[in-house]
Amino acid sequence: MATHARPSLSTVQLRNRMIVSARRIITGHWPRVDRCPVCGSAWPCPPTETAYGYLATVGQGNWAPSPRAGSRR
Repeated sequence: MATHARPSLSTVQLRNRMIVSARRIITGHWPRVDRCPVCGSAWPCPPTETAYGYLATVGQGNWAPSPRAGSRR
């Protein structure tokens, strides 16, 4: 099995990937009638709280998916 050395990410690249991941979590768990469609728990669910916690640390704590996000499912 070949192992390839993967260059490490810069701080900015890592931050940007974390922001994208947090936004994906929030979009996927966005509530439909006050319940999380993934977890089934009341809003906000634990994964969403964690994602919003991270976004708050980078100054994006008020981010929300577009209104179209709920129509994808």
